[in-house]
Amino acid sequence: MRVRMRRPVRQSFWCSPARLLCPLRLAVSAMALGLMLGQQSALALDLDSTDGLNTETVASRDRLKYWDNTKRFGAESVGTRDRQYVEPEGIRAGEFLVFPSAGALVIFDDNVLAHDIERKSDIRTDLTPGVALRSQFSRHVLDMSLDGKIVNYLDNTDQNYADVRARVDGALHFDNANTLGIDLLSALEHEERDDPSYPLTAKGPIEIFHNRVTAGITHDVSRLYGTISATAESWSYTNAEAVNGTTLNEEARDTQIYSSQLKAGYRISPGFELVSKFRVLRAENRGDLKIDRDAWGFEALAGLAFETNPLLRWRILGGFGSRDYDQANLPDVRTLLVQADVQWLPTQRLTLYATVAREILDTTDIASSTATQSKLKLRAEYDVYHDVVLNGGLEFRREEFGSIDRTDDSVIASVGVDYYYTKNWLFTFGYEHQVRDSTTDSQDMHRNRFMLGAKLRF
Repeated sequence: MRVRMRRPVRQSFWCSPARLLCPLRLAVSAMALGLMLGQQSALALDLDSTDGLNTETVASRDRLKYWDNTKRFGAESVGTRDRQYVEPEGIRAGEFLVFPSAGALVIFDDNVLAHDIERKSDIRTDLTPGVALRSQFSRHVLDMSLDGKIVNYLDNTDQNYADVRARVDGALHFDNANTLGIDLLSALEHEERDDPSYPLTAKGPIEIFHNRVTAGITHDVSRLYGTISATAESWSYTNAEAVNGTTLNEEARDTQIYSSQLKAGYRISPGFELVSKFRVLRAENRGDLKIDRDAWGFEALAGLAFETNPLLRWRILGGFGSRDYDQANLPDVRTLLVQADVQWLPTQRLTLYATVAREILDTTDIASSTATQSKLKLRAEYDVYHDVVLNGGLEFRREEFGSIDRTDDSVIASVGVDYYYTKNWLFTFGYEHQVRDSTTDSQDMHRNRFMLGAKLRF
């Protein structure tokens, strides 16, 4: 979340090397505090998420131009920097701009099956064709996209699959302060072997039909703003072939979630905002003779987003969440929710991020009722040159599965480079190292992946 500034910003916001130690101590202290809180709490709610809904109003768009003048003086993150000079211009088609694209990613993976029992290395290629239509109406929005992913392995061809996704995003700005939004998603997806819910007895990726519809109204014109919305989402699993040749009944994992949420905030001043989010949901799971995850859920977060200065931004939230299962022998979940985020711009070329969270995952593991995930995530972006961006990340993660005795500890380290060669060509290079240590020995994993990609955009 960007916190807007009314006052002009001066170059003096940038620290000398000696002065960098002060905000660094603050960032480390906040991360430590968030980690201690996260050990006793559960986060089930992403404050930024509105299930794909467009929540911008005409008034908020105009206010953004007035308040967010920090960018003129370089106080902006690397990821949000304006790169129109290396972005495709699109193809004009009436009131729309059409953006076709085609990408290719080559990955060397030294542990294709994602466990250490039987390690296999292979070369994988991901082909990602797509086309997006962005409306150019003077007031309203009607965007559409269609994209796919075709995955092929050189040797382990039983892991091949193809995905396709269609999406429609619309917004009706019926006055300056109010927006009616709708988002539709329909996709054919596949669950891969490194997913926490993937059954290891399956032979290849598991086919999933994923559909979602979201609609909501946003009011945003002054200090108080908010969005109220409703979402219906479903996942339908296709039966899969097991390693021994039998058929796995994956239809027992079919799930529908119906939810309604309210996201609201109050701008105390340009540098401080009260933020909150509240959601109720009903989860319906087809289940089998052993487990049925039908449940009612409640989640709420509230807190403060603020700036120590325009180069150091914070967001700290706390709240409460619950899952009440219809099945009597499934333990209910009632827990505190906590989230802490920090964004620091030590120089004009470097942006650092830190996030501490603990989440409730509505897992579809055939034997588990739910799972909790605790994580500490650090990320850095560095503008090497105007068309070259270096990025790196380090993540520590723990997943604890309910109803079964299984805990997974994971460490993920990554580094990559994005090279904007021209407006039409984007090249990417990356390396990722994963380690998963599980109380279930068959889930242990050590993995290295080297990636080389190219994308043609118009």
